[in-house]
Amino acid sequence: MGAVSPRLAGRERELAVLSHEFSAVLGGEARTILLRGEPGIGKTALMDAAWRRHGGGATVLAARNLPLTTRVPNLAVRSLLKQSGDLQRADADHRPTPIALDTAVDRLLERGPVIIAMDDLHWADSSTLDALMFLAGGPEDRRLGIIGTMRAGAGRPIDRWRADLLRLPSARAVDVGPLDRPGMRELVEDAIGAPPHESLVSDVLARTRGNPYHATLLLEGVAPSATAAPSTVAADLGSALLRAWSQLPQATQELCTMLAMHGKPVRVRTLVDVDPSWSDAERDLRPALAVQVLDIDDEGRAWFHHPLTAEILVASVPQLERRERHAELARSTERAIAYGSASPELLVDLADHLAAAGDTLGCLDASRRAIEALERSGDRMTRLRLLRRSVRISEDPADRPAGRDEAAWRDGRRTLIEAWADAAASVGAYEDEYEAVGELLDGVDAEAEPMVAARLMLRRQRLQFRIGGDLADAAPAREALRLAATAPESPEYATALVELAHAEILVADPRCAAHAAESLERATALGDTAVLAASLAVCGQLAALTRDLDRARALAARALEVALPNGHFWSAMLAAFWEAYSMPDYRSAQRSLRHAMDRLGEAGAPYLVTATLALTEARTAITVGDVTAARAALRYVRSEDPTTYIAMGLANVSAILAALQGRADDAEAYLHRAREQVPEVPSYAMSTQAHTGALARLAEGDPEGALAVLEPLLATAPGDNSCEWLVPLAARALADLAQGARDRHEPDADVVERLDEFEAAYPHVLARTLGISFPADLAALESLYAAERARARDLPEAGDLWMAAVGACAAAQLAWEEAYACRRGAEHDLTSDAGRRERGVELLRRGAALARRLEADPLTADLESLAQWSRVRLYDDRSELAGSAADRLGDATLTRRERELLPYVVDGRTYAEIAALLTISEKTVSSHISNLLRKTGAANRVDLARMAEVRERSA
Repeated sequence: MGAVSPRLAGRERELAVLSHEFSAVLGGEARTILLRGEPGIGKTALMDAAWRRHGGGATVLAARNLPLTTRVPNLAVRSLLKQSGDLQRADADHRPTPIALDTAVDRLLERGPVIIAMDDLHWADSSTLDALMFLAGGPEDRRLGIIGTMRAGAGRPIDRWRADLLRLPSARAVDVGPLDRPGMRELVEDAIGAPPHESLVSDVLARTRGNPYHATLLLEGVAPSATAAPSTVAADLGSALLRAWSQLPQATQELCTMLAMHGKPVRVRTLVDVDPSWSDAERDLRPALAVQVLDIDDEGRAWFHHPLTAEILVASVPQLERRERHAELARSTERAIAYGSASPELLVDLADHLAAAGDTLGCLDASRRAIEALERSGDRMTRLRLLRRSVRISEDPADRPAGRDEAAWRDGRRTLIEAWADAAASVGAYEDEYEAVGELLDGVDAEAEPMVAARLMLRRQRLQFRIGGDLADAAPAREALRLAATAPESPEYATALVELAHAEILVADPRCAAHAAESLERATALGDTAVLAASLAVCGQLAALTRDLDRARALAARALEVALPNGHFWSAMLAAFWEAYSMPDYRSAQRSLRHAMDRLGEAGAPYLVTATLALTEARTAITVGDVTAARAALRYVRSEDPTTYIAMGLANVSAILAALQGRADDAEAYLHRAREQVPEVPSYAMSTQAHTGALARLAEGDPEGALAVLEPLLATAPGDNSCEWLVPLAARALADLAQGARDRHEPDADVVERLDEFEAAYPHVLARTLGISFPADLAALESLYAAERARARDLPEAGDLWMAAVGACAAAQLAWEEAYACRRGAEHDLTSDAGRRERGVELLRRGAALARRLEADPLTADLESLAQWSRVRLYDDRSELAGSAADRLGDATLTRRERELLPYVVDGRTYAEIAALLTISEKTVSSHISNLLRKTGAANRVDLARMAEVRERSA
């Protein structure tokens, strides 16, 4: 069985290893490679992908061993001989099979490299294994590659053969393991046909333990909008997983079912402690361990090799019986605890069994005992889970024990919520913490307990940022400052100043500078490192935004010095961000962010902090066109289960990369994911999402759709991140409309009038009031805006303006905009009477090189088409233009001869070449081309070819 993902998701490392080995084969060194892994892990798919990718020019012989009940000697080898054409010769000569195969391979090697792919070696008979061993032990200077697959734990004979084979100098072993999270994400995306919810990826990964085959079956019929895989397992998957379990002894089957009821790995000793009747549990589990239904981990705990098996076994127990079993397990666990086995693990089991049995009060009491024990043992994630559940099931005062005072119950619940908030903070579960703090704040009388209320307000304000909420609201911080004013020397008052200054910066409130300065003064006097680090970071932000760059870098550096040793990682992350964006340009910012990521990682910063900075690194890398670095940063962010805030940021950054590369459908899907994560788009992300959405619509050839995205937001005069891109993009959409009208021989006056009105409303690109942009950005975007206006009006000076835009974008390190400007400049110079061909050719080649590096396939295709029409050779090879050029133009007035001649014009043929091909004179060719130009309104031959391409795209 193999993974069925068409792009072989998540196997970059293994493919790189195999690529290296196959390169050695093509270079004249023999190689034998064994791929080993569990069933369904993707060994066959990996083997096939490797030889298909690297077997060009080689003779490939492929065979599979079958699980036959009776042995058929040399079945796979005979298949290889048949493919080689030597089967009849081998049968006639009666030579030993290994020698016959070796002779056949030698004959093929005379013509070139040979690759032998042998699947499922664990089912091979000894004769087949001997033949492969003989072949692998041949001369090392042959261009022969042997690649085979076998199951891990297949049994003693094949394992001994494998060990002997690997003693050969040309043999290599590659263990094929489960997919990691990024790899599983690729598989899920391929299976559902759209970028998936991160929660769906987490669910599939946890339930399949990274097995591609199981994941593929689990995802059958799953919609792109799904946030989790189906709770019920498909029949095919269920039968595949239970095949081995169903052949186990009855006692082992029952023990496996009871283990599944526990819901987590359990020590065998614990099973005996809970129920002494299982005293032979260790013996009864051995058959399940032997066939890998169960595994024993490093801590001696038993659990299912495939976690989905546990789900299926639990689901096979009727619900009422399930509750009764959990109640019985709870009683057994209580007895074990009473006899002195009161371990944290058993206390947690007791609480879980009581919850599953529906005993709310019993669960609350058991959870309290378990939470106390876990605080001592240090299992913070389990403690958080129990606290969360305890808060949930204690919401109704009517559920309190009989005789207990309601006020005491309420106080106890408040203590529980406080513990929940602190437990969430200790593991970075900020969404849990935000919810808990909100519940605490709802229960506080702010006037009676002003400092308590201020602390909670400030805590929630900080969490607002960490979960992706809107930051541009100073009211909570201002109220916290009012409440904390009763103790102006307190940390709460200084923290309120920090948070207020931060919020005021985001809304461009002029009071922010005074509040930031006062916060730094008070934080310094307090000597509280948490408040000081936060204040330094905010003061650095303010300095960066006011372009006092030396001061910004100094403050950020000082903030990092205070924050990192003391574990104030959020302040460190903010300081690192503003330090980077106080650098002179994007590439310097990219290097600064990479250095900060390393420092935060070394200091032990949690994933959410480093992932937030990694998103900024990815966005910066995208801007400068470093697609490899951007993908690496995004892969890091996807390496763990992201919070809502990170998932939104991940979707937004992935969307902009997709839109820039012309993958409009992917961009729209990512934007949809971002809005699902946070339906109320934060103010700081509005322009970013509009920018991305407009790019996606332009990539689809829908300029009106792009304007529909941009114009409502432009009317609000946004000043957030990416707002400076909106005006040039709107002008680009208007220019597309005007050029499209002219290409269709329609008047463009209405579009030009719209442009006039737009230009009057927006004479310049927008400047940010929130976030930072480099001065070179604005100059480059102003150049693009001017060039787009000239394109819309079909002005002769458009070529010079595009050339200026290319230079300005290059200076600003805006790689995508530079490539686009090259395309438009080349188009003008090569199709307009006012153009300059030499400059157009230079821009064409420059833009094509950039577009290929950026993997912007539609832009690359546009430039290649323009090169073909213009008879400019970009690369060594040239592809033929497919389809009918006349059909593209859709002009019914063309004569038969003109239609016959047009494809050759589009293909860039000279008059002489066309004349020879059609057996007519060059003068006749010239006459027909003149008629074509007149009928279509094209300025010249290149413009005619461009129009044909535009018509085809519109269609």
